[in-house]
Amino acid sequence: MMRRTILAALFTIVMLLPGYTGAHGLEGAHSEGYIVDVIVLDLECEENQTCVSRPSNIVEYFGADWCTECPEVEQQLQEDSNNSALILSHRSSSSDDYWLQESRDRFLDVYGLWGYPTLAIDGHYILAGPTQSQELGSLLSESISNYSGISNVSLENNSLYVEGEFNGSVIDVWTVNSTTNLTNMAVSHTNLSETNIVNIDGEKLVIVVSHPGFIALVSGSSMPANDYVPDGGLDGIDEDRRSVKGSTVIIITILLMIITLPATFQLIQLIRAPVHKEEE
Repeated sequence: MMRRTILAALFTIVMLLPGYTGAHGLEGAHSEGYIVDVIVLDLECEENQTCVSRPSNIVEYFGADWCTECPEVEQQLQEDSNNSALILSHRSSSSDDYWLQESRDRFLDVYGLWGYPTLAIDGHYILAGPTQSQELGSLLSESISNYSGISNVSLENNSLYVEGEFNGSVIDVWTVNSTTNLTNMAVSHTNLSETNIVNIDGEKLVIVVSHPGFIALVSGSSMPANDYVPDGGLDGIDEDRRSVKGSTVIIITILLMIITLPATFQLIQLIRAPVHKEEE
């Protein structure tokens, strides 16, 4: 089995993978970060099969268990016929039972997203809600990602070695498993700059090389995102945000007191005024 052997001669395999020369993505579309390369390593690969591949595109899906609009998109992703594109599903809502903090960090900090369901395509485009997600096929047919950078990948037991020209890039390794509803759901994450020990209890390893920083997305649709559900997993509010909310309540209370002060003063005067009885 794949996970018990060293991946030999992968340098030749990866170098022969389809790739394009030139800049990555849209010129001027990125404020800080961008995706440099994506490699998929099949952990269930047999000895005579090609175990490493470079997808033409990466589609990162962000959904939640409680999201009523998400199943429609998840079914669409499972039925997608574009076999050259990679679907990477994230459960980033802390309200879900099976979620990853790293997926949430990618949702909030890397992409700056705020609702479900969301598709982030190649770190370039965003499709928000099931209506916009229907345009995924046409968007992928027109998109070329120009991924390159990794020259060699090898796995020995659970130690992963990635070679190439990265120039200070971040290497994220996602261990994924497909479920009844989700394609390639991220179940574990490894930052390869911190350790090369990866979780191989899954179907695939998705290796994403990125230039670090916030990745600005542009809309890949001309339709409104009317079915985009705000994130409901915000239970990790920090102390600063709590203090802001508390101060806001105090300010509103003071303003209401000022507004009602004249009426309150008149009411007090009316109550204290002596009652004059009419003479019979």
